[in-house]
Amino acid sequence: MKYLLRIFTLASCIAAAQVNAQDSTGLAGTPYQETQLAAGDKSPYLLKEWYSGAVRTSDDRVHDGVQLRYDYLKDEIEYKTGSGMYRVSSGVKEFTIPSGVELYTFRSGYPAVGNGTENSFYRVLYDGNTKLLKKYTNPIKVEKASATREMDAGAKLYLLKDGKMNAVQLSNRNSFLKLLTDERNKLNYVIKEQQLDFAGEDDLIRLLEEYDSYKAGRGGN
Repeated sequence: MKYLLRIFTLASCIAAAQVNAQDSTGLAGTPYQETQLAAGDKSPYLLKEWYSGAVRTSDDRVHDGVQLRYDYLKDEIEYKTGSGMYRVSSGVKEFTIPSGVELYTFRSGYPAVGNGTENSFYRVLYDGNTKLLKKYTNPIKVEKASATREMDAGAKLYLLKDGKMNAVQLSNRNSFLKLLTDERNKLNYVIKEQQLDFAGEDDLIRLLEEYDSYKAGRGGN
């Protein structure tokens, strides 16, 4: 009996060593087996392809050149190395996925809002003193440098200002202008001068760039 127990223990150690040897990323993920989607189910992955990206963990280590996918439903990253596939459910602060069309940067650590927590990942669209963040609810079917309202109809946008997450909508400019009232007259001029119609995210990004620039010029006052 003791002999069989030693054999079983040795076999377990060898199997664990093989798994660890295959995972050369240093991310210490959990081995994962992909399951087939049922008919009619939508993909949980933001982008269906694997891309070589980077992951920054809670110890501020950057793991570069990792084959990544983002499961937006479970809010987890999945990576593969060698013949192994792995999941990381905690300890990730940021990850980036360059698709060749766009650079997707996701970050956690923001104030909890809605059904989210401080561990939830948001795509960083604008990373100034005021931040524009995006939460996806559907996979991306068509990539474009600045998504329009029609392309990401279910996505949620948040403006992070003064430590608070504020839901905003491109179709309702008052939803973000009311948060920028200290420079509203100037911003209304920018909207008219640059003909911003907010059909895409890039118009709101440009507005926030102008806002942060004006605030910086006034010494933040």
